[in-house]
Amino acid sequence: MEEQLFKLSKEFKFQVEQKQPDSIACKKLLTKLKIAMAEEGILFPGTDFPLDPKNIIFAREVLELAVIMSVKLKDMDLFERQISQVKPYYFDYGNEIKKSENELLILGMNLLYLLSLNRIGEFHTELELIEFESRSNPFIKFNLQVEELLLDGNYLGIQTICEKPPSDLYSVFVSRLKLSVQELILDCADKSYKSLDLKTAKEFFMMGSIEEVKEIAKKNNWPIENGKIIFENLDEDEEKIPTNKVIREILDYAKELEKII
Repeated sequence: MEEQLFKLSKEFKFQVEQKQPDSIACKKLLTKLKIAMAEEGILFPGTDFPLDPKNIIFAREVLELAVIMSVKLKDMDLFERQISQVKPYYFDYGNEIKKSENELLILGMNLLYLLSLNRIGEFHTELELIEFESRSNPFIKFNLQVEELLLDGNYLGIQTICEKPPSDLYSVFVSRLKLSVQELILDCADKSYKSLDLKTAKEFFMMGSIEEVKEIAKKNNWPIENGKIIFENLDEDEEKIPTNKVIREILDYAKELEKII
Protein backbone atom coordinates (compact mmCIF):
# COMPACT_ATOMS: atom_id res chain seq x y z
CA MET A 1 0.00 0.00 0.00
CA GLU A 2 1.37 3.36 -0.98
CA GLU A 3 2.97 5.62 1.57
CA GLN A 4 0.65 8.45 0.48
CA LEU A 5 -2.37 6.51 1.74
CA PHE A 6 -0.86 6.02 5.16
CA LYS A 7 0.05 9.69 5.35
CA LEU A 8 -3.46 10.80 4.35
CA SER A 9 -5.14 8.38 6.74
CA LYS A 10 -2.95 9.49 9.63
CA GLU A 11 -3.76 13.14 8.96
CA PHE A 12 -7.46 12.33 8.57
CA LYS A 13 -7.50 10.41 11.86
CA PHE A 14 -5.84 13.34 13.62
CA GLN A 15 -8.46 15.78 12.29
CA VAL A 16 -11.42 13.54 13.18
CA GLU A 17 -10.20 12.94 16.72
CA GLN A 18 -10.29 16.65 17.50
CA LYS A 19 -13.08 17.69 19.83
CA GLN A 20 -14.45 20.00 17.13
CA PRO A 21 -13.13 18.77 13.77
CA ASP A 22 -12.58 21.23 10.94
CA SER A 23 -15.35 20.41 8.49
CA ILE A 24 -13.57 21.65 5.36
CA ALA A 25 -10.24 20.01 6.22
CA CYS A 26 -11.89 16.68 7.11
CA LYS A 27 -14.02 16.49 3.98
CA LYS A 28 -11.09 17.40 1.71
CA LEU A 29 -8.93 14.71 3.28
CA LEU A 30 -11.72 12.14 3.04
CA THR A 31 -12.21 12.91 -0.65
CA LYS A 32 -8.48 12.53 -1.33
CA LEU A 33 -8.41 9.29 0.62
CA LYS A 34 -11.36 7.76 -1.20
CA ILE A 35 -9.96 8.67 -4.61
CA ALA A 36 -6.58 7.14 -3.74
CA MET A 37 -8.23 4.06 -2.23
CA ALA A 38 -10.45 3.57 -5.28
CA GLU A 39 -7.46 3.81 -7.59
CA GLU A 40 -5.71 1.12 -5.56
CA GLY A 41 -8.82 -1.09 -5.53
CA ILE A 42 -9.07 -0.79 -1.76
CA LEU A 43 -12.30 1.15 -1.37
CA PHE A 44 -14.57 -1.31 -3.19
CA PRO A 45 -12.71 -4.65 -3.25
CA GLY A 46 -14.07 -7.13 -5.74
CA THR A 47 -13.16 -9.62 -8.42
CA ASP A 48 -10.76 -7.23 -10.18
CA PHE A 49 -8.54 -6.93 -7.11
CA PRO A 50 -7.23 -9.47 -4.60
CA LEU A 51 -8.96 -9.41 -1.19
CA ASP A 52 -5.94 -8.54 0.91
CA PRO A 53 -7.07 -8.51 4.60
CA LYS A 54 -4.73 -5.61 5.36
CA ASN A 55 -6.32 -3.50 2.65
CA ILE A 56 -9.83 -4.35 3.80
CA ILE A 57 -9.00 -3.40 7.38
CA PHE A 58 -7.40 -0.17 6.21
CA ALA A 59 -10.49 0.79 4.18
CA ARG A 60 -12.81 -0.15 7.05
CA GLU A 61 -10.89 2.03 9.50
CA VAL A 62 -11.04 5.01 7.12
CA LEU A 63 -14.78 4.60 6.64
CA GLU A 64 -15.34 4.23 10.37
CA LEU A 65 -13.51 7.51 10.88
CA ALA A 66 -15.74 9.02 8.20
CA VAL A 67 -18.84 7.93 10.14
CA ILE A 68 -17.48 9.42 13.36
CA MET A 69 -16.57 12.61 11.50
CA SER A 70 -20.12 12.97 10.16
CA VAL A 71 -21.53 12.56 13.68
CA LYS A 72 -19.20 15.17 15.15
CA LEU A 73 -20.11 17.54 12.31
CA LYS A 74 -23.81 16.71 12.82
CA ASP A 75 -24.12 16.07 9.09
CA MET A 76 -26.81 13.40 8.87
CA ASP A 77 -26.84 13.15 5.07
CA LEU A 78 -23.12 12.41 5.20
CA PHE A 79 -23.73 9.99 8.07
CA GLU A 80 -26.17 7.94 5.99
CA ARG A 81 -23.72 7.75 3.09
CA GLN A 82 -20.81 6.66 5.26
CA ILE A 83 -22.90 4.06 7.08
CA SER A 84 -23.93 2.51 3.76
CA GLN A 85 -20.28 2.35 2.70
CA VAL A 86 -18.86 0.84 5.89
CA LYS A 87 -21.55 -1.83 6.42
CA PRO A 88 -20.21 -4.21 3.72
CA TYR A 89 -16.94 -4.37 5.64
CA TYR A 90 -18.88 -5.70 8.63
CA PHE A 91 -21.25 -8.09 6.89
CA ASP A 92 -19.64 -9.04 3.55
CA TYR A 93 -16.02 -9.35 4.66
CA GLY A 94 -16.63 -10.33 8.27
CA ASN A 95 -15.11 -13.75 7.78
CA GLU A 96 -12.06 -12.35 6.04
CA ILE A 97 -10.86 -9.98 8.75
CA LYS A 98 -10.83 -9.51 12.51
CA LYS A 99 -13.94 -7.88 13.97
CA SER A 100 -13.65 -4.12 14.44
CA GLU A 101 -13.74 -2.69 17.96
CA ASN A 102 -15.92 0.13 16.62
CA GLU A 103 -18.45 -2.05 14.81
CA LEU A 104 -21.15 -2.17 17.49
CA LEU A 105 -20.65 1.51 18.34
CA ILE A 106 -21.28 2.47 14.72
CA LEU A 107 -24.13 0.04 14.13
CA GLY A 108 -25.67 1.23 17.40
CA MET A 109 -25.52 4.85 16.24
CA ASN A 110 -27.27 3.86 13.04
CA LEU A 111 -30.04 2.13 15.01
CA LEU A 112 -30.55 5.20 17.19
CA TYR A 113 -30.56 7.44 14.11
CA LEU A 114 -33.40 5.37 12.63
CA LEU A 115 -35.33 5.45 15.92
CA SER A 116 -34.95 9.24 16.12
CA LEU A 117 -36.66 9.48 12.71
CA ASN A 118 -39.33 6.93 13.66
CA ARG A 119 -38.13 4.64 10.87
CA ILE A 120 -39.08 1.56 12.86
CA GLY A 121 -39.23 -0.83 9.88
CA GLU A 122 -35.67 0.03 8.84
CA PHE A 123 -34.60 -0.20 12.49
CA HIS A 124 -35.71 -3.83 12.65
CA THR A 125 -34.16 -4.64 9.29
CA GLU A 126 -30.79 -3.34 10.52
CA LEU A 127 -31.21 -5.06 13.88
CA GLU A 128 -31.66 -8.43 12.15
CA LEU A 129 -28.18 -8.07 10.66
CA ILE A 130 -26.60 -7.93 14.11
CA GLU A 131 -25.70 -11.18 15.84
CA PHE A 132 -28.12 -12.02 18.64
CA GLU A 133 -25.34 -12.34 21.23
CA SER A 134 -24.27 -8.76 20.43
CA ARG A 135 -27.63 -7.37 21.52
CA SER A 136 -26.53 -7.37 25.14
CA ASN A 137 -23.71 -4.98 24.25
CA PRO A 138 -24.43 -1.51 25.72
CA PHE A 139 -24.32 0.16 22.28
CA ILE A 140 -27.08 -2.13 20.99
CA LYS A 141 -29.01 -2.73 24.21
CA PHE A 142 -29.54 1.01 24.65
CA ASN A 143 -31.48 1.12 21.38
CA LEU A 144 -33.62 -1.87 22.30
CA GLN A 145 -34.58 -0.16 25.55
CA VAL A 146 -35.39 3.08 23.75
CA GLU A 147 -37.55 1.27 21.20
CA GLU A 148 -39.48 -0.51 23.95
CA LEU A 149 -40.14 2.80 25.71
CA LEU A 150 -41.27 4.36 22.43
CA LEU A 151 -43.70 1.53 21.74
CA ASP A 152 -45.06 1.79 25.28
CA GLY A 153 -45.45 5.56 24.94
CA ASN A 154 -43.18 6.11 27.95
CA TYR A 155 -41.86 9.46 26.74
CA LEU A 156 -40.74 10.51 30.18
CA GLY A 157 -38.87 7.25 30.40
CA ILE A 158 -37.07 8.06 27.18
CA GLN A 159 -36.03 11.41 28.62
CA THR A 160 -34.60 9.65 31.67
CA ILE A 161 -32.70 6.91 29.86
CA CYS A 162 -31.30 9.39 27.34
CA GLU A 163 -29.51 11.20 30.14
CA LYS A 164 -26.94 8.39 30.15
CA PRO A 165 -26.16 7.29 26.57
CA PRO A 166 -23.47 4.62 26.15
CA SER A 167 -21.20 7.02 24.24
CA ASP A 168 -20.80 10.78 23.86
CA LEU A 169 -21.16 10.21 20.11
CA TYR A 170 -24.78 9.21 20.74
CA SER A 171 -25.59 12.73 21.95
CA VAL A 172 -26.52 14.12 18.53
CA PHE A 173 -29.01 11.26 17.99
CA VAL A 174 -30.34 11.53 21.54
CA SER A 175 -31.04 15.22 20.93
CA ARG A 176 -32.92 14.40 17.73
CA LEU A 177 -34.88 11.66 19.50
CA LYS A 178 -35.84 13.92 22.41
CA LEU A 179 -36.94 16.60 19.96
CA SER A 180 -39.16 14.09 18.13
CA VAL A 181 -40.66 12.90 21.41
CA GLN A 182 -41.15 16.48 22.57
CA GLU A 183 -43.08 17.25 19.40
CA LEU A 184 -45.32 14.24 19.99
CA ILE A 185 -46.05 15.35 23.56
CA LEU A 186 -46.77 18.92 22.52
CA ASP A 187 -49.02 17.73 19.74
CA CYS A 188 -51.28 15.82 22.11
CA ALA A 189 -51.03 18.06 25.20
CA ASP A 190 -54.01 20.26 24.42
CA LYS A 191 -56.06 17.16 23.59
CA SER A 192 -55.30 15.48 26.90
CA TYR A 193 -55.36 18.26 29.50
CA LYS A 194 -57.56 21.17 30.41
CA SER A 195 -54.60 22.87 32.09
CA LEU A 196 -51.10 22.22 33.40
CA ASP A 197 -49.12 24.19 35.95
CA LEU A 198 -45.83 25.48 34.58
CA LYS A 199 -43.62 23.24 36.73
CA THR A 200 -45.43 20.08 35.63
CA ALA A 201 -45.44 21.28 32.03
CA LYS A 202 -41.66 21.75 32.20
CA GLU A 203 -41.21 18.07 33.05
CA PHE A 204 -43.81 16.78 30.59
CA PHE A 205 -42.55 18.92 27.72
CA MET A 206 -38.93 17.98 28.47
CA MET A 207 -37.91 21.61 28.79
CA GLY A 208 -34.87 22.98 30.55
CA SER A 209 -36.59 25.94 32.19
CA ILE A 210 -39.93 27.58 32.91
CA GLU A 211 -39.03 30.29 30.41
CA GLU A 212 -38.83 27.68 27.66
CA VAL A 213 -42.30 26.48 28.65
CA LYS A 214 -43.63 30.03 28.40
CA GLU A 215 -42.09 30.39 24.93
CA ILE A 216 -43.73 27.15 23.78
CA ALA A 217 -47.06 28.26 25.22
CA LYS A 218 -46.76 31.57 23.38
CA LYS A 219 -45.84 29.81 20.13
CA ASN A 220 -48.92 27.56 20.41
CA ASN A 221 -51.23 30.39 21.51
CA TRP A 222 -51.84 28.75 24.89
CA PRO A 223 -52.74 31.40 27.49
CA ILE A 224 -51.10 31.31 30.92
CA GLU A 225 -53.28 32.15 33.90
CA ASN A 226 -52.29 31.96 37.57
CA GLY A 227 -49.17 29.95 36.78
CA LYS A 228 -51.01 27.46 34.57
CA ILE A 229 -51.16 26.83 30.83
CA ILE A 230 -54.77 26.79 29.70
CA PHE A 231 -55.61 24.45 26.82
CA GLU A 232 -58.69 25.73 25.05
CA ASN A 233 -59.11 22.94 22.50
CA LEU A 234 -60.33 20.31 24.94
CA ASP A 235 -64.08 19.70 24.79
CA GLU A 236 -65.80 20.13 28.09
CA ASP A 237 -67.35 16.66 27.96
CA GLU A 238 -63.99 15.00 27.20
CA GLU A 239 -62.47 12.99 30.02
CA LYS A 240 -59.56 14.78 31.64
CA ILE A 241 -56.42 12.91 32.72
CA PRO A 242 -55.87 13.64 36.41
CA THR A 243 -52.45 15.11 37.10
CA ASN A 244 -52.01 13.01 40.25
CA LYS A 245 -52.61 9.86 38.20
CA VAL A 246 -49.95 10.85 35.70
CA ILE A 247 -47.47 11.64 38.47
CA ARG A 248 -48.15 8.25 40.04
CA GLU A 249 -47.48 6.57 36.69
CA ILE A 250 -44.20 8.46 36.40
CA LEU A 251 -43.09 7.23 39.82
CA ASP A 252 -44.07 3.66 38.93
CA TYR A 253 -42.09 3.96 35.71
CA ALA A 254 -39.02 5.28 37.55
CA LYS A 255 -38.98 2.12 39.69
CA GLU A 256 -39.20 -0.08 36.58
CA LEU A 257 -36.43 1.90 34.90
CA GLU A 258 -34.09 1.14 37.79
CA LYS A 259 -34.61 -2.55 37.06
CA ILE A 260 -33.84 -2.06 33.35
CA ILE A 261 -30.63 -0.10 33.97
